[in-house]
Amino acid sequence: MERDILHLAVPAFAVSLARVVDASLRERPVAVAAGHSERALLQCVSHEAAAEGLHEGMPVHRAKRICPALQLLLPDPRLLARGNRALLELVSGYSPLVEPNVGGRLFLDLTGCRRLLGPGRDVAARLEKEMARRLRLTGTVGVAGNKLVARIAAGCLERPGVCDVLRGAERSFIAPLPVAVLPGIGPARQAALLRDLNLRFVQELAALSAPQLRLVVGPFAPLLHQRANGIDPSPVRPPQAAREVVEESFLAREDNDDEVLLAELCRLAETCGQRLRRLGRGAGELRLGLVYVDGVSSKRGVVFAAPRDQDLDLYAAAEALFQAACERRVRVRGLRLECARLSAAAAQIELFATTGPSPRQVSLQRSLDQLRAKYGMAAVQRGRALSA
Repeated sequence: MERDILHLAVPAFAVSLARVVDASLRERPVAVAAGHSERALLQCVSHEAAAEGLHEGMPVHRAKRICPALQLLLPDPRLLARGNRALLELVSGYSPLVEPNVGGRLFLDLTGCRRLLGPGRDVAARLEKEMARRLRLTGTVGVAGNKLVARIAAGCLERPGVCDVLRGAERSFIAPLPVAVLPGIGPARQAALLRDLNLRFVQELAALSAPQLRLVVGPFAPLLHQRANGIDPSPVRPPQAAREVVEESFLAREDNDDEVLLAELCRLAETCGQRLRRLGRGAGELRLGLVYVDGVSSKRGVVFAAPRDQDLDLYAAAEALFQAACERRVRVRGLRLECARLSAAAAQIELFATTGPSPRQVSLQRSLDQLRAKYGMAAVQRGRALSA
């Protein structure tokens, strides 16, 4: 059976969501950066800013020099979460097989729905119009027989619209495109293919055999040869149950003050703990990552004897990891807390347990969760989460 795969992409998703909230940002060069520090990097760039020569990963000081009219925005995780939820709710009415991706991108599998919904290109056109009407967002939609070509088709459009690739024409569609459109071909591999084999376009890559490609790309050769021929058998996978709970934060201003960093770490531990308790899971392993202003990262981890889901237990372990990870006198840009090896949390507390949270601590945590669920995380805060 021929597959009908749609790839929906909202360009510059973070900027597009900000423009829905604030109409004054439209038709202006806008970028998202973690803080207004001169060393901060651009995370998302609007079409107008890209036309001025800006791109993701560019330092803020250089971006301002190239485009003095640039409007900088701070990352808004809550707005991104709301936008992703709204997008998933919209597309779930078309197919139960939806695979969300980062940055306002997702795949839909409409195979077998032709008699109910019509051809894939008609569904894509309907989806584009409904997204503009309900969410006030514009995007590009690629329609093809597999995920690879559908994603490439959506990326070929310079303006919002639909690009439908005829089934069986996937190889001829991607043949004249540069090799950089294929997943796994970054700047390093692109330069190697150009230097060693003088390969510029996908059709030149597809003409070679897997053993010939192995001389340049090694074990990646069979998969690259398959992709160059427009073949991608991977299915559309709906989201699975979370295997890890991850929270990260980028400071508005880089700092190396332990009081400031530990306050931020306490907030991360509380958020992780709340998510774990909602899932009914406990963390068997905790990992902490620090990102310094010079790009260097440091990571530490600990494995627990029993799963933990209480805020104070997680924070105590995270603080110990912080003390072990801070080995440099350099300002910290961001923190990342990961709860791994999730397992079912204990149903009740052992009567004669000598370790673990006390009944009073569990009762207090339950009350805090109820208050925060009703009034927000800021309703009740621990003193250690407040920095001077």
